[in-house]
Amino acid sequence: MFSQARVSVGAVRRAIAADAEGIARLFPSLPPLASTSDTRAIFLIDGETAPLGAVLLEQAAGHLAIGPLVTASDGERTEVARTLIAFAEMAARAIGLREVRLADGSVPSDLAMSLGYHDGVKRIRTGKLARMIDHLEALGVPLWRDGAAPFDLTLYYRGVWAAMALLVGFGSITLAVFGPGQVTLLHVLGPALLCLGASAFAFVQVCLITIAARRRAPVPIALGIFVAAALSIAGIGGLFYERAVPSIGELWAIYSGDEALDTLAVTVSPDGTALSVEGAYGTGSADTVRRALDKHPSVRRVVLAGPGGRIGTAFEINRMIRNRRLATRVETGCASACTIAFLGGNDRSISASGRLGFHQGSFPGLGPNDLYESNRDMRRFLVASGVTPEFAQRVIDTPPDEIWTPTPQELLAGRVVQRVTR
Repeated sequence: MFSQARVSVGAVRRAIAADAEGIARLFPSLPPLASTSDTRAIFLIDGETAPLGAVLLEQAAGHLAIGPLVTASDGERTEVARTLIAFAEMAARAIGLREVRLADGSVPSDLAMSLGYHDGVKRIRTGKLARMIDHLEALGVPLWRDGAAPFDLTLYYRGVWAAMALLVGFGSITLAVFGPGQVTLLHVLGPALLCLGASAFAFVQVCLITIAARRRAPVPIALGIFVAAALSIAGIGGLFYERAVPSIGELWAIYSGDEALDTLAVTVSPDGTALSVEGAYGTGSADTVRRALDKHPSVRRVVLAGPGGRIGTAFEINRMIRNRRLATRVETGCASACTIAFLGGNDRSISASGRLGFHQGSFPGLGPNDLYESNRDMRRFLVASGVTPEFAQRVIDTPPDEIWTPTPQELLAGRVVQRVTR
């Protein structure tokens, strides 16, 4: 009952006997105050000299009825009506009712629709998220349709929502790429669905901003908003195409086994002391190397060659070599991820014609900011492997689309190799 409900929105209060004369004079469509009860009451919003608005609320079987809702001619009618309706919804929730009904003609139809009323009826949701949504609708900024809020409020809320959605959606790609463990189907589908959902949500919010601008903003501002909206939609599409598509495609390739990338060939020398590892590293390449080492325990040196590949695989090979205290050698060319495997050797050598190629880490769709922490970790790894800090920094400073090929003298000075032989 209203006498037991502890609710308040803004300056809304229950009418008392002293308000009877003012209500009768200002709002003659409302019933006499003397006819109210614990289940039928009038609530009003005070102004400086007189009430700005009033509403009759009646508790019925299973719902709360909003009877006549009236506003003073000199007040902010839409804002007053919205505040009274928000109070009614909070009152319904407080007394355990899950439905609010509007009397015919109590508020304009466009305002009722913007607040979530369909045919004059609205279901009241429970839970913190639902209450937040109800609150936003009461402010006139519903999630999925145009509202009745002032344009500046609409622009603020919808702009923040769109930005946050895009941040979460596209941020999930970084989490999937750098998350622990092997890439699973969830690592692929999760970011894909989040990016699609975030892009769609942001698109809707931008469209709703343009609708609000057309209806409530001055013409020059509305035209500027239309141009900004078009640029924003193009930006969202570009972001999805340039970031989500390549990253998710690469995650799918990793999940599906990297058949196109895994070209590793592993052979053992006739005397069984040298293991030749040549080709690109796919997700299954580490297992190939592990089986060869387990089968040939007499191996003391690993000869590496190849263009690189998956950095995670390279680290696995690095650990195998390091744990077995094997020497590493390059006789031709070893670049990118291949150099990580090379640095696992307890004795590292290169032929006079051999080349090592370095660059900072990369992943399709991810930019330098996304890879900042990863490259910091790479620098720490290089230094921990015995490389000088100066050499390590040069590696990190080399863009991913370039290859830095140090001279033998630079490799020796950077402590990347111990020996250069013929």
